[in-house]
Amino acid sequence: MRSTSFPRACRAFSLIEVVVAIGVFAVGMVAVVALFAPVARSVASSSDAEAAATLAERLRDELTRRATVAGSFAPIVALFKNTAANGSHEVTAADNASSAATDPRRDTRLLFASRDGSKIGAYTDTAVWGTGQVNDAEKYFEITLIRLDALSPNTTVADASSPTLAYTARIRWPAFVPDNAPANARRALPAGFNATAAVVFDRSQLQTFHVAGSITR
Repeated sequence: MRSTSFPRACRAFSLIEVVVAIGVFAVGMVAVVALFAPVARSVASSSDAEAAATLAERLRDELTRRATVAGSFAPIVALFKNTAANGSHEVTAADNASSAATDPRRDTRLLFASRDGSKIGAYTDTAVWGTGQVNDAEKYFEITLIRLDALSPNTTVADASSPTLAYTARIRWPAFVPDNAPANARRALPAGFNATAAVVFDRSQLQTFHVAGSITR
């Protein structure tokens, strides 16, 4: 007699195996996605640093233009943060996180720039930012001009007679962050601002770029 054999039926996956496989896949995907966040932040930071470096040259051109129009360094000197007689510096005083003077919207010696560097002006400079309710989020870079004492001493005589004015520009970003509160017509607030916090203006998270420069007339 001849025996007939039948092939074994294929064994299917059990429900537990499917659940475990999905769990392993999900954990792996979460790990992969988690790697993208720091990479994205690094790329954004690098891009902003390049924009800040480009802005430094445009800033020098803008300062030169202002000095040329005025026929003197007076409008540039008016923006400088200087070393005080007691050895302290106005930059340190202005960065006091508990002081209203830290509010970039009140500091008339600060300049702001759009991210592409096409606009550079004071907070209230309507010739640059326009009139009416302006979106402050456009003011991406905050610029502080610091007198370079070794090359440009803080004296009226030196400013009037010297053909060159030296400075250090501290460029920080983001100066403002979006705020969609209906009551805020300007749609942005200074970065790190919290009116009810112990530290009203927390600038510790801002990126900073320092560059030395000079202008001639």
